[in-house]
Amino acid sequence: MVGKVEKASGQREKNRVTVVSLVAAILLTSAKLAVGLLTGSLGLLAEAAHSALDTVASVMTFFSVRVAGRPADEDHPYGHARVENLSAVTQGVLLTGTAVWISYESLRRIFFASVEVEPTVWAFVVMGTSIVVDLWRSRMLARVARRHDSRALEADALNFRADMFSSAVVIAGLALVVLGERLGNAPFLLRADAVAALLVGIFIFFKSGALAARSVNVLLDRAPVGLQERISRRAQSVPGVVGTPRVRLRESGDRKFAEIVISVSRTASAAEGHEISERVERAILEEDANTESVVHVEPVPPETETMAEAIRAAALGMGFRIHHERVRRFGDSFEASLHVEVDVGLTLGEAHDLARGLGEALREQEPRLARVSTHIEVAEPDEGEWREPDTGHGELEEEIKRAVSEEDPGSRCHEARLYRSEHGLDAILHCDFPGSANIGDVHARTERIERGLHVRFPSLEQIVIHAEPREILGEMSH
Repeated sequence: MVGKVEKASGQREKNRVTVVSLVAAILLTSAKLAVGLLTGSLGLLAEAAHSALDTVASVMTFFSVRVAGRPADEDHPYGHARVENLSAVTQGVLLTGTAVWISYESLRRIFFASVEVEPTVWAFVVMGTSIVVDLWRSRMLARVARRHDSRALEADALNFRADMFSSAVVIAGLALVVLGERLGNAPFLLRADAVAALLVGIFIFFKSGALAARSVNVLLDRAPVGLQERISRRAQSVPGVVGTPRVRLRESGDRKFAEIVISVSRTASAAEGHEISERVERAILEEDANTESVVHVEPVPPETETMAEAIRAAALGMGFRIHHERVRRFGDSFEASLHVEVDVGLTLGEAHDLARGLGEALREQEPRLARVSTHIEVAEPDEGEWREPDTGHGELEEEIKRAVSEEDPGSRCHEARLYRSEHGLDAILHCDFPGSANIGDVHARTERIERGLHVRFPSLEQIVIHAEPREILGEMSH
């Protein structure tokens, strides 16, 4: 809600400054045209033509800013902001045509025709006023353009700042004409007005060409200079991103839209890939607040990927669930063994065909795999509802605790919980071991305990042992 209010307030401010700029342009054009006709100054007439086109540009900006402020809709999913760029192209074409006419008339007066110029004090007053008004307009528009990142207002601000230069050139030309009249023997000074007009024409030509070129680049989806590389570097700085094989940018008014393909490890889960893509989007907003991004995630094998990880990723890509991957290296080749989970409803022949097909596919993807051995297991069914068994199992829980200490004298079971499932009783045990013990050794000991408990308590369907460091438990008890 706050964002919508701020956007509406910004749109009203942009509309207000375009109206002020339009009124100022009409007044200046009228004054320059009147004094130019009275004095016969081509420089003033060139400035009048320039201001007239500035008026047209202000009108176009007035309407384009309003259209560009409309929200995106079904027919314009990227919004309407490119109307500003289309307006700028039109302004550039009009200004270029004016510059060509001014330059032609200037050259005609310099080399072929003699036109008498009668500079008056009003010419200097009008041009001086023009400089002051253009300074005020450019500062006002530039301030609002920076605040709301408006391309159209920024172009207008630059346009009026340039008008100050052309007005100063006309004043200099008129001053030289006055000097030539007073000296009486300096005909070249009498043509200074035409020379000033030529300079104004050349200036308008290059300025309008640059304005049109920038806007055409936006309409042709040319990427903003430097931003594509900055976004790529910023995306690659996000943890989990292996690379950015493709970054595409397009502009629409003051907004930019990025389509980014990032590479992540193929062993990453879908949730991990999604989280990485969201971090990339946030990083891009920090780099450029006006850039909206869509991130596509592609899995790739990272340079640090082990053979076991490559096997796991390839199996997942083929729709298999595997675990206990073991890889052994013999010279330049590898041998792998793994457990494959299959549906409980399959026959042995069907399950064997699946496992054999998996092994062949893995060897095709990893040519260094000389052999793949598979152990077929029944996949765990979907989670059923667990509930604690009826009362009266406290004695069994105590027996299980004592059995743990007998199976492994160095361990101690301080908690045993029993749950009833559709297959029988499941036991979850919390056992403590020395905190300094090697984790591989602890894992082997817990497996040994599980095997012993299954022999002692056939009614237990599944046993899960949670190993905890004894030192931490001692601190917690205090």
